[in-house]
Amino acid sequence: MKLLTRTASRAFSITACLMALLNPSATAQQPQKPPTNDVLTVNTDLVQTAVTVVDKNGHFVDGLTREQFELVVDGIARPFSFFQRVTSGSPREQQLVTSGKATEATSKSDGNVEVPGRRIVFFIDDLHLSPDSMNRTRQMLKQFLDAEMTRKDTVAIVSASGQIGFLQQFTNNKQVLAAARDRLSPRPYDVQGFGTGSTRMTEYLALNIDNERSDKRIFGFYVAECMKQNMPPKRNNPAYSQMVKALQATCETDVKSSARAILIQAAHITQNMYASLESIMRSSARLPGRKLAFFISDGFLMDPGAHGAGLRDKLDRIIDAATRAGVVIYTIDARGLSTSSVVDVTNSKPQTGSADPSVLTAQTGEIAATQDALNALAGDTGGRALRNTNYFDRWVEKVLDETSNYYLLAWRPESDEEKLPKFRQVQVRVIGHPELIARTPKGYVTGPQPTETAGAAIPKQPANHVAKVEDAEIRDALSDYYPSAALPTVLSLTYLNTPNNQTVLTSSIQVAANRLTYGSDGQQPASLRLGGVVLNDKGKIAHSFKNQLNVKPLSGQTDSGSVLYNEPTTLAPGIYQVRVAARDEKSGHVGSAMQWVVIPDLTTKQLTLSSLLLGGQVLDNGADKGGNAQVQLSVDHRFWRSSKLGYWVFVYNAKRDGAGAPSLTVQAQILRDGQIILSGPSRRISNGAPDPDRIPFGEELSLSTLSPGRYDLKVMITDTIAGASINQSVEFEVR
Repeated sequence: MKLLTRTASRAFSITACLMALLNPSATAQQPQKPPTNDVLTVNTDLVQTAVTVVDKNGHFVDGLTREQFELVVDGIARPFSFFQRVTSGSPREQQLVTSGKATEATSKSDGNVEVPGRRIVFFIDDLHLSPDSMNRTRQMLKQFLDAEMTRKDTVAIVSASGQIGFLQQFTNNKQVLAAARDRLSPRPYDVQGFGTGSTRMTEYLALNIDNERSDKRIFGFYVAECMKQNMPPKRNNPAYSQMVKALQATCETDVKSSARAILIQAAHITQNMYASLESIMRSSARLPGRKLAFFISDGFLMDPGAHGAGLRDKLDRIIDAATRAGVVIYTIDARGLSTSSVVDVTNSKPQTGSADPSVLTAQTGEIAATQDALNALAGDTGGRALRNTNYFDRWVEKVLDETSNYYLLAWRPESDEEKLPKFRQVQVRVIGHPELIARTPKGYVTGPQPTETAGAAIPKQPANHVAKVEDAEIRDALSDYYPSAALPTVLSLTYLNTPNNQTVLTSSIQVAANRLTYGSDGQQPASLRLGGVVLNDKGKIAHSFKNQLNVKPLSGQTDSGSVLYNEPTTLAPGIYQVRVAARDEKSGHVGSAMQWVVIPDLTTKQLTLSSLLLGGQVLDNGADKGGNAQVQLSVDHRFWRSSKLGYWVFVYNAKRDGAGAPSLTVQAQILRDGQIILSGPSRRISNGAPDPDRIPFGEELSLSTLSPGRYDLKVMITDTIAGASINQSVEFEVR
């Protein structure tokens, strides 16, 4: 199918676009027919679990019915009151599992549903990663961003140490995620004792020494190593034997102290990593639907003995937090293929010193011991653990495929006793099909959910982030990492380069007018307070604004209109996050939105595009002081099938031939779920603009052949002189 296009009307002029974007403005938009959403009744007493059923090849098994499943809780078969096959990221999933609850009503299959995307966390345990493992991890993340991630996916790259900083947030912006990946670097992991020999003592061997019931040969080996380095001269030394006995006693004390020091350091590092992991597990509960987490590590001791008290309980709390949040964890041992040589598990380097048989024998279980926690995290949350492979990017692709669909089961506790705080073991089986594997969390802890913990996974906001915003509720909304929907608020970001070579970002805010309060009689003006901050990639304020608007009631109109506000900001090249919040002063309802944007650096002289400017509309009585018509671009990017999608784009740094003329071609495509639905012809761009450094192009696209849903508009510009191409994309919705 071809894309039907025509050149946009001059009523939607280039000047009008610039005026709309570069001047602050607040307007009331004409009412539009509001979208309808199904309302799902939620029963808070239900317990739910997600089940992934795969065959022997790891492929999802579709078409199973509720009669084929058996649910066992604490060893007792239980009936379940809800069953449905769910597509990860579908609207139905968001309804079913918002706040971790489901409806009791049995529903029919959704059929073909639109998939808005997956929710994926990459938790990088950089406190337990060698440089080689970190390199493989970065390569895996690059492969995912380049080939696996879609525009609809919501992804967070999080480091245990917090070295990614402000960028470790959920986003669908690949440029932001690539910048987060580039911040990952190896961190020195150096737990050490007191120099008791030439063979380094690992945590596993230290645990063997600290445990008096373990093999004494390891302890004897390190004592002997210590004595070799400090043995007194024997010649003509009458006190030699007494000195040797004293040295042995000292070395025995030093070896035990060294083992304790190593275990204490290792436990402290693991404790910090657990704090970050628990934080992201608990905070992700606020995202609807099931989440997929990849935990990448070189492994660590699950239980370092008495010197790591509470670590095993901490791991159980993390598993419980993941289960409550609907997070399935797949763990990856980043050390890759293991070898038969003596290996230092912290640095993946062969050890030096004597290959003593007792040490070699003891270390045969070291790899397995450091994988126990990885196995528990995966197995107890319904995921899998990957070991002994150097190419885990392929495994990530396979996991994403097998977890894209699942079955959701929910049941009601039968007695008050079942609601008491206690771990409940859950098993799900497919009746009559022993060859099928049903992966599900191993259980859950009943009772109240712990409060969200603060940790390094999501850094706390510096105080200056919202220091210029006085309203406490606005300030709280701007400080939150998750938007508030109490007052529907939409944010759209567009940037343009101006004739004075400044790049201006316009933050366009749209608030639902029918959700505002117009007094007891519905005839009084509503009072709307707005606030916003523009944060750089370090989380520091680059710009802030606030405003208060009086909104007239939409008398005699039943459909909702919109309040629109534009805030321009001059910014240097870089990565920014814009957060906005709106508060209805009469009701106290607050809505917020956030979005990332990357401002390009035009000084590189590389072919560059502005944002795609969608849906320009000339406003009635919207002339500025100079008499120029005001144009409001679309904020929510929603268009009726009967309308046309108009867009503008500006081309920067186009090369020119000997006569000073550029040679540019443009092609527009409309995509859905990554597949091209419509494609327009390749067309030449004529440079009739007065400003040769900012070459505009605009057209209108017919939407009549598109079914309702969400799409991507992709505009590709080719500079035939420079031999370069560039594209810009934006999402829109057809109603």
